[in-house]
Amino acid sequence: MASKIGDYKYYWKIIVLATFIIIISLSHYVTGTEHKYHGLHEIYRRLYYIPIILSAFWFGLKGGIICAIVVSFFYLPHVIYQWGGNFLTDDLPRTIEIVLYNIIGFVTGFLSQKQMDATRSLKKTVKERDESYDKLKHQAEVLVQTEGQLRRADRLSALGKLSAGIAHEVRNPLASIKGTAEILSDKFKPGDKEYEFVEILIREVNRLDAVVAEFLDFAKPKPPELKLSNINDIILSVLKLTEHQITISRINLRTQLEDSLPSVYVDPEQMKQVFLNLIINSVQAMPDGGILEVGSNRNSSEIVCKFSDTGVGISKEQQGNLFTPFYTSKKMGTGLGLAIVYRIIEGHKGKIRFSTKENEGTTFTICLPIENE
Repeated sequence: MASKIGDYKYYWKIIVLATFIIIISLSHYVTGTEHKYHGLHEIYRRLYYIPIILSAFWFGLKGGIICAIVVSFFYLPHVIYQWGGNFLTDDLPRTIEIVLYNIIGFVTGFLSQKQMDATRSLKKTVKERDESYDKLKHQAEVLVQTEGQLRRADRLSALGKLSAGIAHEVRNPLASIKGTAEILSDKFKPGDKEYEFVEILIREVNRLDAVVAEFLDFAKPKPPELKLSNINDIILSVLKLTEHQITISRINLRTQLEDSLPSVYVDPEQMKQVFLNLIINSVQAMPDGGILEVGSNRNSSEIVCKFSDTGVGISKEQQGNLFTPFYTSKKMGTGLGLAIVYRIIEGHKGKIRFSTKENEGTTFTICLPIENE
């Protein structure tokens, strides 16, 4: 498009120059030497400098020289045939004028060409500067990301070392406490005050065991066991699991799953964990009810899954740390849910992003490559 506009302007400039030269030349030939206004020829011949200078400004050295030659070609017959006499002696001022046309065309064209070359060189320098700036900015962003990944790796390395000790020092006593509590519960009847206390103990042990399991899953993640799977089937199985919770939370569920999605290589269990986490987060973000939209579609070489809610949204302070381990805004949260989601998607060579507005809702988007075997 830009090239067509440039050609359009180029042709119009040539038309303007040609019109100038033709009009001036016709004025010469129409006004005879015996005409009472024959003195106008002195003005006409100097008007030729206008197209010469314009051509030099527009097209540089070549433009100035070519236009001067064209003007000389149009003016020369007028000098020879209308004024008569010896061309080099009787018409010397007019002959010199033709020489001046070419000198002016050359000098003006030369100066204009220098200015054009300087402008072109300046534009090239500015472009190279902008490219260097963009490249430097990109490298700085990569450096920041790499630094963040290294810090993340150091943190995960420390977690890995702690995980084995936690598994032994915490989970084994928890199992003993739970077993003892279950034995005690058999000695009391439902409705007894002691039975209620034992049930609270068992629930809290189960909750603590789940926290430890979640920590271990993050600290020592399993590599995904890739199987050819249908993403829609996984989403529907998770929605079945959360159907009751969605209903009692007065949430209107809307699904828009594309039927023709190809199967992809994923770990079904890990993807269930991802979808379950996102759906539960959406439900918890809508304590007074709302709308949960779950969709899937194909985008070129990826399968895109979206989970949108009309909940409270995510504050600007929380957005920067959303996938950071142990960062949470929930009173009873561990801060590992979305960190595990991020780790799983990363292990599948996929991408996860989110968009949010406070008090309007949040949308999580997951992109999974179709070829990921």
